Amino acid sequence: MSWLLETLPDPLRTALVHGCEGAGHLAACARLAGAAGHVRLAGELSLAAWVESPLDADLASQAAMFEHAPVAARELAAHVAQNTAPPNDLAYYRRLAERRDTAKIGNYLRLQSEKEPGNLFWERLNLTHALDAGDWDWAGSVLAGLPEPLARLLGGDVAMLRGEPEAALANYSRCARLWECPGLQIRLGQAHCAGGDFAQAVQWLKAGLVREPWRVQPLLVLNDIAWGQRKLRKALPGRVEVLLYTYNKVRDIDQTLESVFSSDLGGARVTVLDNGSTDDTSDVLAGWCGRLDPETMEVVSLPVNVGAPAARNWLMSLEHVRSGDWVVFLDDDVDLPKDWLAALGAAAALYPDAGVWGARVRDFSRPSHIQSADVFLEILPGDGQQLRRFSLSSCHHQTLDRGQFSYVRPCATVTGCCHFFRAKELASSGGFDLRYSPSQYDDLDHDIRLLLAGKVPVYQGHLAVSHFKSTGSQGAQGQAQYGIGWANQYKLHQKFEQDDFTRAALTADQTAWEDALAKWRANMGA
Repeated sequence: MSWLLETLPDPLRTALVHGCEGAGHLAACARLAGAAGHVRLAGELSLAAWVESPLDADLASQAAMFEHAPVAARELAAHVAQNTAPPNDLAYYRRLAERRDTAKIGNYLRLQSEKEPGNLFWERLNLTHALDAGDWDWAGSVLAGLPEPLARLLGGDVAMLRGEPEAALANYSRCARLWECPGLQIRLGQAHCAGGDFAQAVQWLKAGLVREPWRVQPLLVLNDIAWGQRKLRKALPGRVEVLLYTYNKVRDIDQTLESVFSSDLGGARVTVLDNGSTDDTSDVLAGWCGRLDPETMEVVSLPVNVGAPAARNWLMSLEHVRSGDWVVFLDDDVDLPKDWLAALGAAAALYPDAGVWGARVRDFSRPSHIQSADVFLEILPGDGQQLRRFSLSSCHHQTLDRGQFSYVRPCATVTGCCHFFRAKELASSGGFDLRYSPSQYDDLDHDIRLLLAGKVPVYQGHLAVSHFKSTGSQGAQGQAQYGIGWANQYKLHQKFEQDDFTRAALTADQTAWEDALAKWRANMGA
């Protein structure tokens, strides 16, 4: 790992520290490596990008040209490129995709596959939508028509997504006998981990890192397995205040509270702010209070919806919250594992100087879809006058969750869906900015301010919080939250100077790099 620090230019090193998942991200890393003259590494990254999306003809064409690639890999990549023929008109498909009409998309793609057998363009779209919908029968029918080396690789991935590690191991092991697939040893390690064989997981992950030492995320997974941090749980010393706010989501808040009070709260107190709801929320909250000890749950009712930032600040101002030791904000539409609070306690024990701790957040109905993980700021080029001054890293959005994001580490921001603070530091941070009312980006703004104060967020990937609302369900153009989101994003990008965003990003990047380097030395040697 030390060679990364010593020989790679900052943009490439930073990109690899942010992650090694997702075909698009790896392809971008390959371009950075090529531009910097690291030809061999550029080829390896191009090959890895193709393996992440092996039916992508453009990525396959790039991989087939890498002269140092295993012969079988080059032949498979060439096969994909040569057997992909995009149609001239995709307007109808795009309309269906925009409407997210899964049934009609499936019928259309199956019909096109029957009309053009052997055209991998349609198989790629079929597989993409099958995995997106979690339709494993549909996915299996696609795999059945692929060359065996690709079918075994993808079959292993599908088995991992289905929660069947033994089937994944069988597919990956067969794949290993057919071709030298980049990242396959990492996949074998992840499958052994999912199956509970941690000794084999460590062995395979180490072998994969020896072969591809630029893969930071498997290093983090390896570290947490090897040092027992994957299962680490810690009770929090002192008093914990759990805070939620809600508006006209009676069914969601009822399910969320069911999840909260079914978990190990360890004496934590729960306060819910009813943000002027006009549905039956007040009755549901009263029902919960009636079933619980008065010291366990409190309801604050406001006559109007003051918005998310003001609701957070209102809750922070309560005397019992200000006098507590720990504060956790939860969204009103989440499902929590039983040990969620102890998982946050473990993260706080591992990184006691963090400014905030957060979780891996996934879709409730599609748990392989990660909504938020360890996110970083990516500074955009410009003179500081442009509308957008940074983007957010998106490795977790470019792939599905096979266990690659199960680790603890510093990052730039964690989602406000599950935001955990020390009470005193939260009180001294200035609260949440009201300009982001009614919602969106107040949590990101708060994390950026923490970074500027030298306090780095920490991601607890061993805590999976399920979010009832699917990513983008209300944020696409023309949808309910699009205008609000765009306006608040503009406010955020113009709130700070360009140098401030750069400084915040560098603080997170350097902390994450030092953390990765220390874990390399602890697990792999010098």
